[in-house]
Amino acid sequence: MTQFPTVVYSESKEDLIKQYISVNDFLYKFYKETPLEYFNSKGFPEGWSIKRNLKHVISSNYSFGLWIGAPSFFLNLFGKIKKSHHSVEKINPTNRNGITDYGRYLKSENNSQEEKDKLLKQLNDSCDHICRKIDKRTENELNEFRGFFLNINLKMFCLFVLKHNLHHSNVVNLRLKSTLE
Repeated sequence: MTQFPTVVYSESKEDLIKQYISVNDFLYKFYKETPLEYFNSKGFPEGWSIKRNLKHVISSNYSFGLWIGAPSFFLNLFGKIKKSHHSVEKINPTNRNGITDYGRYLKSENNSQEEKDKLLKQLNDSCDHICRKIDKRTENELNEFRGFFLNINLKMFCLFVLKHNLHHSNVVNLRLKSTLE
């Protein structure tokens, strides 16, 4: 089973961007190495396919990047965080707690290497997108503006997105482990 990276608190904007790139490089390699014959398979007895999890990671980067990159006057409307009361370790990356058995994948037809390669490129593009949004923020904005939810600052929100992306990818990892045993 693949060992996934741990998201840690980033002291600076530069460290946050480096962590995004590092996690993205890991996820790119992970998804690239997933067996093609399971790419479109839904989880059995239930759950998303590898493809759907990858697309969710991509859309999370793009969607949440829009919030991170929103105009300052807009983010000011939501008030500022005086002090973030969450630690990275306590950020919950999912709304489906308690699942310990994610099932497995069954082989499927209609798996396209071309489609997989296209999504891998989109994964890199989505990482570039969110990193550009982070880079446009000042350290103060990252520490004071609110994230989209959880009553945390933008920096912690960025770390939530990383944890969320790793969570979805680790579900794929656990299903593949069960499938290939």
